[in-house]
Amino acid sequence: MLQAQELTWRNPLTEKVIQGRSKEVLESDGFARLPLALKESVREPVWNLGNQSAGVYIDFKTAAEEITVKYQVKGALNMPHMPSTGVSGLDLYAKDPQDNSWKWAHGGYSFKDTITYTFKNLGSHPSYEYRLYLPMYNKVEWMEIGTSSAEPISFLKSEGKPIVVYGTSIAQGACATRPGLGWTNILGRNFEQEVINLAFSGNGRLEQPILDLINKVDASVYILDCIPNLGLTKDRDAAKLKALIEHAVEFLRKDHPTTPIIMAEHSSSEVPGILNGKPNDNFKESSRIGRETIDGLKKKGVKNLYWLSSEDIGLDIDNTVDYAHPNDIGMEKIAKAYKELLRKVLR
Repeated sequence: MLQAQELTWRNPLTEKVIQGRSKEVLESDGFARLPLALKESVREPVWNLGNQSAGVYIDFKTAAEEITVKYQVKGALNMPHMPSTGVSGLDLYAKDPQDNSWKWAHGGYSFKDTITYTFKNLGSHPSYEYRLYLPMYNKVEWMEIGTSSAEPISFLKSEGKPIVVYGTSIAQGACATRPGLGWTNILGRNFEQEVINLAFSGNGRLEQPILDLINKVDASVYILDCIPNLGLTKDRDAAKLKALIEHAVEFLRKDHPTTPIIMAEHSSSEVPGILNGKPNDNFKESSRIGRETIDGLKKKGVKNLYWLSSEDIGLDIDNTVDYAHPNDIGMEKIAKAYKELLRKVLR
């Protein structure tokens, strides 16, 4: 085993290699997904969630047979329905350029004041393109990546227009057991371009400051997966929900007249066989309104506008940890449904 003093440590912030977020976010903003300039414009819950590193990742090459990552997080290590490995942990994958297949590396971890992940016995693969996923539900305070001095790291950057996702807790990653199994991260391993995760647990509400941020991204596609946080309330009736969806689509269309826009139904809104199905009634109604609104916009002539239904996703009673949040199998199904649609949309 390599001793600590034999390692060369690299700081991904000073290397300017953070991916999975808008270019509006600077290294001075840490590992967050929202730029400091938005702090006074968004609600406090959105700001706090935007400081969590969901979907943020680092690509690099190295011939090292062992990789160590140490870092600190600010929040609780886990949640009642989501383990420390998903809330606060890392995940390491590697793509073999010969056949574009992805490999996965199990990491030994220690969740203490300073969290340490050690990936051992990797073999030497100088041509592999490694991808290190950061925690999905915690704020990373600092991070260093260590390899032996003889086997340095060279960092990589994705090319092309990114896929932008604006969503809720499900898109943020709840409740995958580790970061690589969040559906946006699974999706990213199926496409060459960067995926930008702008999902905020309980707070994906098509709000103007986030739409403004998204609008600044020259994306290959915009995914609006906010229906799970847009249930009908005393302050949001059907008419207001319809107006909110129409505004989001029309706002993005002004500066991006041909970029595909996808809106999705709540993935759990039509899961058959749930005995206590009452919580899903509101999801079904908001999903129905969303579908009708998108259909109405298309009839008005809005082009490149798509709807992803819960039937397309196909969750069943074994795919969630509760009535809404997918487990790892559910995440895979969501990612597959998006992948199939995006293969058609991005041709």
